Amino acid sequence: MRRVLVFTSILTFGASLFVFSQAQSQTAPARPEDPLPALTVPKDYRYNAGGRRDPFVNPVPKPKRTAAATPTPPRPPGLKGIPVREALIAGVVTSKVPSMNVVIISVPGAKAPYFAHVGDELYDAVVKSIKLDTVTFALTTPPPADDPKAPREIVRKVRPKSGEDK
Repeated sequence: MRRVLVFTSILTFGASLFVFSQAQSQTAPARPEDPLPALTVPKDYRYNAGGRRDPFVNPVPKPKRTAAATPTPPRPPGLKGIPVREALIAGVVTSKVPSMNVVIISVPGAKAPYFAHVGDELYDAVVKSIKLDTVTFALTTPPPADDPKAPREIVRKVRPKSGEDK
């Protein structure tokens, strides 16, 4: 009895597979007048906001990419490879003779600090003056096109007060 049940169930299953495969092979290719699948949007559809935001559009805009972003060249090693925005003033050594003044510049990720005198070059600036409480850098890069009157000197305080930018 068990064999008969197993045999009939196998025959029924095989026959249903055969009928299913025949039905799929006989379907005609999709015609243009056939209805679109459920999640497609017609070409000429426009969302009528009516004072509301479109729920399918991201409310946070994507950042605009520049058309031709030129890669920055590799920086030289040492003090000449440090931009002013990355330079941190660790300390100043002053003397009665101004040419003997030294500024100690540290960079995050560098193994050791750098020592610079007046006239030493950084990546985009030159050390213009070293005083007890300030260090002045003269920028060597051209000013930005949108602000040609941008300041050409950066004055950094050695010991900024609390809450003051470094």
